[in-house]
Amino acid sequence: MGRGIAANLEKAGHNLRLYSRTPEKIQDLAGSRTEIFGNAAATAQGADLTVLCLTSDEVIRSVVLSENFLSGVRGTVADVGTTSPDLTMEMWRAFKLRGVRFLDAPMTGSKNAARDGQILFMAGGTDDDYAAAKPLFDACSKAVVRCGAVGDGQRAKIALNMVQAGTLQVLLEGFHLARNLGIGEQIFKQIVDQSAARSGISDFKTPFVLARNFETHFSLKNMNKDLNHALDLAMQSRTELPLSFAVKQVFDRAMNLGHAEDDFCSISRSTLHRQ
Repeated sequence: MGRGIAANLEKAGHNLRLYSRTPEKIQDLAGSRTEIFGNAAATAQGADLTVLCLTSDEVIRSVVLSENFLSGVRGTVADVGTTSPDLTMEMWRAFKLRGVRFLDAPMTGSKNAARDGQILFMAGGTDDDYAAAKPLFDACSKAVVRCGAVGDGQRAKIALNMVQAGTLQVLLEGFHLARNLGIGEQIFKQIVDQSAARSGISDFKTPFVLARNFETHFSLKNMNKDLNHALDLAMQSRTELPLSFAVKQVFDRAMNLGHAEDDFCSISRSTLHRQ
């Protein structure tokens, strides 16, 4: 998704400084307005807006909360990945000490949505924080939902991903039951597509599931990570989530089967296909 963000920011006329932990993935983005760097700290130096698109708390802690990175950042930092609210607040405090604005703006949408500038962002921060990050939103989003203070964007995104994970699992179980009752997959798909059961998840994921195509749009390991965040927050807030705790077992099984790098619809291998 970072590739799509970078491409759309460049298209909007911005000068970019890029870094990736897998540098071979972005070498082709170099151009007259886009410079590639070998480390995150050098990349952030001198930038008016630094956009973080990283995968996990561990990675963010090692890359962003290092003195080398923090000492060179100025302006505004926007975290568009999905991060635990606790780490989000830790980043906010670290940047505030250095006079740097920080907002959390986790995104939802596939890599195709990022490519097409159709990301939905969930932003947490002040009006001034939002205004400072507006060039990002203008170039890359179909919409931005203001969720409240810093950290509220992450809380909203974690709840959203829990819904998407559960929706997919129930959809797969519907196909599983229909097949065992002698109803063909394509017939059941026609029914879902024309009923109240239809959803963004069914529209996007069903064709991939039925084709046994697990090309990664949003990885299993990242959705599993977000479920971990959701269940941690549920326990902290004493929120009962019986279905979601059961869904987590399905994701754990798929992880144990070695599908971490595949799309999260690969849970169908244990739910539907068993192959």
